[in-house]
Amino acid sequence: MFFLSLFESFKEARTYPSVVLLHDPPVSQARLPSLNGFVPFFPPVRKPRVASYVHRSFLASFSVLPRFTEKADIFSLDVSSQKPLFASHFLSFRLVNVYSINSADRRVHSAPPEPLFPAIGIPLLVAGDLNIHNPLADPLPSFSSQEASFSTPYFQLAALGGIALLNSPGVYTRVPLSRKTPPSPGRHPPPLSLWLSRTPFSYLLSKVGRPASPRLALTMSP
Repeated sequence: MFFLSLFESFKEARTYPSVVLLHDPPVSQARLPSLNGFVPFFPPVRKPRVASYVHRSFLASFSVLPRFTEKADIFSLDVSSQKPLFASHFLSFRLVNVYSINSADRRVHSAPPEPLFPAIGIPLLVAGDLNIHNPLADPLPSFSSQEASFSTPYFQLAALGGIALLNSPGVYTRVPLSRKTPPSPGRHPPPLSLWLSRTPFSYLLSKVGRPASPRLALTMSP
């Protein structure tokens, strides 16, 4: 099970991630699996599509406030500190985890752009699978005008809020289910998982390397 192997892999790391954002978490009877050292957070719905695990050491240093919506595929955490964060004057920031699905004709997205990019005066990091395709994230393939029209509102609203795409264009974020069956020639897994942020996240991630994984593991120090 990938969920358990993901957390098992953390044991080999020098430090545990502070926050892990998940999609399609294994919820059973309105509960997530208990994992040593982590506290789960997820929307109060029967079948949430997103969830977060926060390390207990992180909770001991920062205040974490979950922000719920009526949707099962959008979940936010507001993180606050008594000291300024990111070598700035900010005392808090928001993490938004999203996993959007589309209608059969792809005209309706379960996670519209408006709740993803709120006009708030604190740093914002939006991470997730929006199920959209846009040349800004993947400049090589040819996209239909329909695909471009569906994805453009997300990028336009983000740009208006000073929110930038963190993905390296063309770096693919979906790993094939089997390494023995690589993609067909001329095709590749699309970068569906996107990271968008308002500074100072952009500055920090440019220093440590841009993300290229469908799941985000964020590490911070108090």
